[in-house]
Amino acid sequence: MNRSLVILLGVLALGLVVFGGSYWVSRTACQMTAPTDDLTWLQTEYHLNGAEMARIRELHEGYLPKCAEMCAQIAEKKQKLAQELAGGANISSAAQATLDDIAMFRAQCQAQMLQHFIMVSQAMPPEEGRRYLANMQKVTLGINDQMEQSMTESAGHEHHHP
Repeated sequence: MNRSLVILLGVLALGLVVFGGSYWVSRTACQMTAPTDDLTWLQTEYHLNGAEMARIRELHEGYLPKCAEMCAQIAEKKQKLAQELAGGANISSAAQATLDDIAMFRAQCQAQMLQHFIMVSQAMPPEEGRRYLANMQKVTLGINDQMEQSMTESAGHEHHHP
């Protein structure tokens, strides 16, 4: 295969991995903040008292509509993308624009999640809040790290072969 085709296929593969990872993160985040979600694990894990839990529940309830709205926007764009990709041999400019929109909504969602986690961490005792925020940042920001690392390693191994 010529080098341009290998690079193009690598970029497309990386894009699919990032897209899939972002989808998984947004889906997981929406499931984590579902109204049926039980927050008692927070109280146990982070040693919170009743007043701290009440404040965190209040923050959580305030965040749920924002999360639901972002999830709905992402789902709408994904449905549109599926229609734009159906039967196509190439990614059209409309499909690319929709991918860009999805990426923008996911970035906004990620920023909203991080802001929510910061607010929740501030409702905790300082040490527990720092630990919680570090864990939530790892979940929110680190999900694509493993996939990107594996793709980088795969691409690196490709270059070592004659």
